[in-house]
Amino acid sequence: MSLRAFQRRVAKLEDVRKPRPSPFTIWYGSIDGFLDFQVVPGIESGSLCVLDMIDVIAALRRWEGDGYYAT
Repeated sequence: MSLRAFQRRVAKLEDVRKPRPSPFTIWYGSIDGFLDFQVVPGIESGSLCVLDMIDVIAALRRWEGDGYYAT
């Protein structure tokens, strides 16, 4: 195996070890971006329940913080 091929393989292995961003980070920049873009307008329009969304957002923050999306 050539040195360059070995370096490419090592680079791929290093990329695999990097933490993947959550879907919320990819789509909205963060959970807070999701709140601003989707949740708050939904609550204001009456299509989302404030009490339910408190629990949902807490669960999503825990899910993102623990990295469960990456499994």
